Amino acid sequence: MSDYRINFGSIIDQLDQRKLLDVIDIIGKNDELVITIDAADATQTESINRVLENNGFEITVKGGHDDNKYNIIARRR
Repeated sequence: MSDYRINFGSIIDQLDQRKLLDVIDIIGKNDELVITIDAADATQTESINRVLENNGFEITVKGGHDDNKYNIIARRR
């Protein structure tokens, strides 16, 4: 099992989505992907969640109140 991590800022653009697609191509069934996003705008996570779900991932979202970060934990179904 491997762990992969991606950090995004508060604005997620097409370049970030491309980076995500490149990473999920190499993630295996027992691997975990943790995506950290600045929580200034929670709606920014919608596009990331959609990409993950459309590519066969189960996601869990955890928001941090103290550090203003969202963490999306993704594993292949």
